[in-house]
Amino acid sequence: MYNMELTSFMELIEVMKLIELMELKTTRFKRSPFGHILGLTIVCLLIIFLYKITLLWMYDRYTAADSYYSHGFLVPLISLYFIYQKRQQLQLYTQQFSMLGLLLILFALLLHILGTVLYIFSISGFSIFFLTIGLSLFLFGNQRTKVIWFPLLFLIFMFPLPMTVISVIAFPLKMMAAKAGVWVTSLFGVPIYHEGFNIYIPAGHLLVDNPCSGLRSLISFMALGSIFAYVAPIPTGRKWLLFLLTIPIALFSNFIRVPLLVQASHYLGLEAAAPDTIIHTGTGILVFVIGFVLLLTSAKVLE
Repeated sequence: MYNMELTSFMELIEVMKLIELMELKTTRFKRSPFGHILGLTIVCLLIIFLYKITLLWMYDRYTAADSYYSHGFLVPLISLYFIYQKRQQLQLYTQQFSMLGLLLILFALLLHILGTVLYIFSISGFSIFFLTIGLSLFLFGNQRTKVIWFPLLFLIFMFPLPMTVISVIAFPLKMMAAKAGVWVTSLFGVPIYHEGFNIYIPAGHLLVDNPCSGLRSLISFMALGSIFAYVAPIPTGRKWLLFLLTIPIALFSNFIRVPLLVQASHYLGLEAAAPDTIIHTGTGILVFVIGFVLLLTSAKVLE
């Protein structure tokens, strides 16, 4: 434990020395595109070196079975696209430095050390979020950072929550999904009842597990809804309303899926709606389509 803390502290000192060196070199290259590209490349390499274990953990979370963050690979690409769209507006402001950015960098690195010492990689992951904002403020200033505020904040959707937090959130969602599934299915005359997350029909027993809670759809639709709200030509208040509407839209879409799976299990057998089957996968795609249409409709109505 002591060696890990010492190693993290020494890495922090080395990173701060390199940042100070970059600040001194920026004056020479500040008007040169090559200087900017070189500086950003060095920063990215430093982040990869400092966070290599955390980045591998994030990759495992993205590619895991029943991942809640399979969209994580797309998030930085979307942020870069929105930053690229702002390139002409960014040129209107001169390059400045913000001490607030330096404080955020220090805070992020301390979070990284804390996450490394405690072996809580989610803390280290979210420190990358604060580090990115801090670097933007420190290297480019307040004005340029304000121009790209959304692409920077959008990065929050690429950092996985701890599985403990996901389990806590998924618990009430699973309960609501089970109750909704039982209620809707009973309207069609199917004998059904539930005990907790267990649903019983004449064909057998079904379990509403974490992937069926709707949390995966909720996380994805919140990311998608933030993009819709950002690009929609509506006032700020309506943008926030559109973003918040993603929550009931995601939950409603998932509540449709559970009765469909129960009906398929009742009429076609339990194996027909088991995980990795066409029906199970197809209803998942249907949930996304329904949610996307509802989100798009909401955006048009608010316009």
